[in-house]
Amino acid sequence: MKYFRSLFWLLTLPFLFACEAQTTAFDENDIVLSLGVISDTHIGNGYGSEEKFREALTQLSEAAQGNLAGVLVSGDLVNTASVPQIATFKEIYESVLNPLDVPMVYTVGNHDMNPDYRWTDKSVARNAAFHTVLGEDFFRTDLDPVMRDSLECRHCVIGPYHVLCITPDNTDPITYAPAALEWLEARLQELVKADPGRYVILLTHPMLYGTCYGSLLQDTYTRLGDYWATRELAGILSRYPQVITFSGHLHFPLNDPRSIWQGGFTAVGTASTSYMAIDNGGYEDMATVTTMKGAGKFSQGLLLQFDRKGNARLTRMDFYRKAKIGEPWELGAPRADGSHLERYRHDALKARNTPPVLASAEYRNGKLCFPAGKDDEFVHHYVIAVSRDGEPVANKKILTDFYNAPLPSGMKPSYELSLEALEAGEYSATVVAVDSWDAASEPVICHFTVK
Repeated sequence: MKYFRSLFWLLTLPFLFACEAQTTAFDENDIVLSLGVISDTHIGNGYGSEEKFREALTQLSEAAQGNLAGVLVSGDLVNTASVPQIATFKEIYESVLNPLDVPMVYTVGNHDMNPDYRWTDKSVARNAAFHTVLGEDFFRTDLDPVMRDSLECRHCVIGPYHVLCITPDNTDPITYAPAALEWLEARLQELVKADPGRYVILLTHPMLYGTCYGSLLQDTYTRLGDYWATRELAGILSRYPQVITFSGHLHFPLNDPRSIWQGGFTAVGTASTSYMAIDNGGYEDMATVTTMKGAGKFSQGLLLQFDRKGNARLTRMDFYRKAKIGEPWELGAPRADGSHLERYRHDALKARNTPPVLASAEYRNGKLCFPAGKDDEFVHHYVIAVSRDGEPVANKKILTDFYNAPLPSGMKPSYELSLEALEAGEYSATVVAVDSWDAASEPVICHFTVK
């Protein structure tokens, strides 16, 4: 069984890493480990999440060509922390994968805790239902059952790689028990000292504040934005450039280039296999401030692979459309000079970015119409300002359909905004295209008359 091969890899891989020269190019012909990374499966929430979870597992196994070594889940396995939902999660997993051959490692989401969707100092006691319902076959990769049972801090190993999980004990702001933080620091120090050239995986449900797409979210439900992201972990993780974190909670789409971040470590969003959310941008035609209409037509995750030299590749997967999203993200093996953390630094990506180009706009039959803008990645949204005799009368924002298109070439070719409510008079409308890095196109101005 794959689990029992772990000991062999733990003993032999440091020698292999030392003997082979490092290169940053991922070698797809020499892959030593393939892991599925998903989040927010939300079994029981009414979005068809059960079948989406089953489909995600199936597609991950196929993408790994039958060599999937494990599945990592960054929290919110179920929707309301009920035993029947946990049992359904288990049934679905076992219908596709054998947990003894393909272990599943999860961290605890706020929905996994209680109907209030909050972490509290009672979180560990509430989470005991997962251990009971899933059974011991789902925990055979754990090396530290004492910390798992006491603070829901997990240390697991799959093949040659270590996976750590850490659970908050408070919500808004999201904080951790001092003993949990001490444990995280000690484990990272130990693992990095033993093998500084190998990545260490950390699963958290909340985002790490100020890292990847979604981690700065503020919405009408929270005052400070600290319900979605934690400020407590970055100080520790910045001392360990070998860390890759995978976080959920936000459901933000992986199509956006900001979904990976590098600074002192690497942070990656995991989207959701259930439904999608987005930034609170005041966009038109939304169901809520952070979910669009049709948010359930969505299911995404990642295939994480390592080659023998320690390089990593992340393939973004659109399970709903059965397609790969864009080009894979490739990470060179950890290096002492930190050069492996340069490729996806947001400041560098933003500096190299070019703004969109918008061609024209016109008023037709009560609607402002314009062709989609052109961009080196894609247009994220449009900003429209309408004025009458120089006085503003409307400001609107339209979110593009980038999250529905595994490739930008599949995005909508044009957009329109209803202006039928305008009174008679002379108007001008200014349209600006904005990309993910907040670069704006030159404005396009349309003059029109409403009779």
